[in-house]
Amino acid sequence: MNKLMVTLLAKAFIFLFSLALPTISYAEVDNRKWQKPTPIFKQDFDWIKLTSDEWLKGDIVSMYDEKLEFDSDELDIQTIDLEDIAELRSKQWQSIRMFDGTIAEGYLVLKEGRLSLVKHGVTSHYELSSLLSIASSGKNERDLWDGYVNVGINLREGNTVQFDYTFSAGVQRRSSSSRFKTDYTADYSRYEDQDTEEMKVTADSEHLTSSYDWFFSPKVYFRAADIEYTADEFLNLDYRIHYGIALGYHILDTSRTTWDVNIGPSYQKSKFLDVQETESDVESSFGLTLGTDYTFEVTSDIDFDVSYSIEMVNEASGGNIHHFQTGLEIELTNDFDLDLTLYADRTENPKADSDDNIPEKNDYRLVVSFGYDF
Repeated sequence: MNKLMVTLLAKAFIFLFSLALPTISYAEVDNRKWQKPTPIFKQDFDWIKLTSDEWLKGDIVSMYDEKLEFDSDELDIQTIDLEDIAELRSKQWQSIRMFDGTIAEGYLVLKEGRLSLVKHGVTSHYELSSLLSIASSGKNERDLWDGYVNVGINLREGNTVQFDYTFSAGVQRRSSSSRFKTDYTADYSRYEDQDTEEMKVTADSEHLTSSYDWFFSPKVYFRAADIEYTADEFLNLDYRIHYGIALGYHILDTSRTTWDVNIGPSYQKSKFLDVQETESDVESSFGLTLGTDYTFEVTSDIDFDVSYSIEMVNEASGGNIHHFQTGLEIELTNDFDLDLTLYADRTENPKADSDDNIPEKNDYRLVVSFGYDF
């Protein structure tokens, strides 16, 4: 009898176990299914793991003041706080700059709060809290550069025959310790006089700016070169060349807002197209230049920026010369933008020509243009 009971209990146990086995097996498979995935690190991309466990692949653009600019393969340019990055792996050499001025380069790995550079098989470790900036290494020179081209054209035929264009372009080189930037703008406008059928030019100007900044702390930078060239027929300017140096300060530098100010001495030389007999057509002056740049990310696709500068020189060279620029940059696709820009310039003491005609002090332009970023 006892043997019969043992046999029945054994069979019941085997039967119940066979019923439970698929459930246990499913739980094991299901548990494996929900494990956090780790991407395969292809060398075609830089990789970032956020503290939210999300991975991004793309290209490291630069990092300064604990803000990393990252060109995501799907999300385009993103600005990420360093504290939100759990892991970072670079596909190529990066250059880092520490607070004490140390500059090093190699393959960059940031993991578990530790910063490492791998160079020729040797791994060097650095204090993450002492990191000032990251930029592509000079071994990959083309990765240090970016730029843009904007074109705005207005054509009219019929009762009014008119042609207007605005062209602007710029390039920028950023490394872990410096920034070089050049911007060029040309504005031209003409129309046909219906009475005489003569083409009359109403705007013809060029403006070129170039600067070189050296960063030596998270908040302060030295502008070692500040060059500006202006030519404007209707301002009676054959050319005006400005040379200067400046000290700059970051007032705000967050993931969405930046605000810089700078101040420094300058020298200006101007040549005028037409002057009175008693006046010289060449003037030069030492001066003082103040400037500010402000950028605010309204949304992920819209940026608002403001730039203003004033150069204080002697009256013969123009007195106080103001330049103001503001506008919206609206991203249409990955590389193409729609730009709405307002330019406002003022020369306190414009030079009169030989007929005693004095150019207007103020010039305003509202420009709509399409741009390409590269």
